Amino acid sequence: MRALVLIEVHLAPGAHTFELSAETLRDTKAQMMTPEQAGAVGFGGLPSPPAGIEVRYVAVLERDSRWILNAIEADPNVSSFRMHQVG
Repeated sequence: MRALVLIEVHLAPGAHTFELSAETLRDTKAQMMTPEQAGAVGFGGLPSPPAGIEVRYVAVLERDSRWILNAIEADPNVSSFRMHQVG
């Protein structure tokens, strides 16, 4: 069984999105989502985002999570992130 992680991305003040390259998305098969999209595909039990913080989620296999985390850490639109084990 392959473990899946959901990375909760907190955007920096004034930022409304962040980007992962097409290559990263293709090679990792990561899926980027808004909180509404995450709830619609079954991630409904997530903690509420901090007040006043815009959040995005990235679902990815655990083996590819370091690749995604490196991209997130380098993005100036991201202030912080949390990783949730899904399966």
